[in-house]
Amino acid sequence: MANSSNSQDNEIYTLALSALNKSGIDYMLGGAFAIYHYTNWWRNTHDIDVYMVKEDVPKAAGALEMAGFDDMGEQAEGDKDWIYHACCESVIVDVIWRFANLENYITRDWFDRAPVGRFLGNDVKFLPLEEIVWIKTFVINRHRCDWPDVMRVIRAQCQNLDWNRLLDMLGEHWLLLAGLIDVFDRQHPDSMGCIPGGIREELMNRRKLYWENPPRLVEREHLLDPWIHYRADQYALWRNE
Repeated sequence: MANSSNSQDNEIYTLALSALNKSGIDYMLGGAFAIYHYTNWWRNTHDIDVYMVKEDVPKAAGALEMAGFDDMGEQAEGDKDWIYHACCESVIVDVIWRFANLENYITRDWFDRAPVGRFLGNDVKFLPLEEIVWIKTFVINRHRCDWPDVMRVIRAQCQNLDWNRLLDMLGEHWLLLAGLIDVFDRQHPDSMGCIPGGIREELMNRRKLYWENPPRLVEREHLLDPWIHYRADQYALWRNE
């Protein structure tokens, strides 16, 4: 790693990953470290996100606790459905097995596509390219938006992205990808040409059908990152009139 938050954090990251490695659990790094892997863009952080299948989470929690990490419990209502938090000093290890909006699970086939890279002198797996875009496309609300991370990944890895696969993965949520590309075009007009014309044409055709035959009124807000629903928000309250 060319950059690091501080050496003390790195020691704790190494302790966490060593515990997981000794347990034999298969995991992938996500979050800021995966973004750095794909883009060479560094963001200071004091947490590390590890992704794995749900069945391995109890073993991972046990391994971390044996290594000196404390179980932080739920930091928000619903955490137990998708994430486990462990802490050592000022560093948090987030063990994730499901999307934050509970829409999808991490599955074992992700590991077949996970690239191997270097992290703190060790070979580790990172979330696959399409999967990291898939996860982060849903993270958009008044508290947090991961679209800047996604746009950095697109700009750095556009030619390596399997756009058709990504579109298939998003399924009925394809309109989020269309909106993301609109924002990408506005932010990075010099990189517009990297997105395949066939993808743009497919999205244009889908939009036309969507406009001509809009779906009945549906509630989809819960499909975005659920902080807005689970976290106390003193500034935003639903009005019931």
